[in-house]
Amino acid sequence: MTIPPQYLKKLELAKPADFSFKKLTCITAIGLEGVRYTRVGGVPDRGPEKRFLTKSLWLNNNKLKSTRNIHELVNATIEYPAQLGWIDFSFNYITEIEEQSLLKFPKLTILYFHGNCINDLNEVYKLRPLTELRSVTFHGNPIANHPRYRNYVVSVLPQIVNLDFTPIVKTEKLFAMPPEVIKKFKEEKEKQKAETEKRKPQPAEVNP
Repeated sequence: MTIPPQYLKKLELAKPADFSFKKLTCITAIGLEGVRYTRVGGVPDRGPEKRFLTKSLWLNNNKLKSTRNIHELVNATIEYPAQLGWIDFSFNYITEIEEQSLLKFPKLTILYFHGNCINDLNEVYKLRPLTELRSVTFHGNPIANHPRYRNYVVSVLPQIVNLDFTPIVKTEKLFAMPPEVIKKFKEEKEKQKAETEKRKPQPAEVNP
């Protein structure tokens, strides 16, 4: 979708759509009227369809348990969903990253998950297809207590430059991959191979 010139500058300088501290337990329970005014000194301007002109969405300090249905909220409240670059999910109760919703926004560069309840490192792997991702946070989750936590995240998300508000140094990228990552890559490779074989046309049966 082409963005009209009169909205481009507004979009670049826009305030975030702030839905923090709303005691939300479900993403689909939010509407345009739920955005906060006071925290950032106002709300984003509206576009031609009366949705918010912004690239940032704040959902921190709620009671969410999953990212499921985030695309429904974005499509309902953000004027240009494809331009979304930052979502803040920090300080919720999230245990699951539902990737089918998040991967609809390939321009995401910042994702905050700190202060949640993610206890499976494989949840991080789900973000791997977001090639524009540059900064991500997971501190304050159970996974951050894993002895190879940082090595794992840097290995599965080679595109990021900042983890938990700390820059990733060049030497970190040279560390050997942890066994969990090697196993995951092997599983994914085998899965892709099986799917490729499944898509191959089957030879026609020859009647005797």
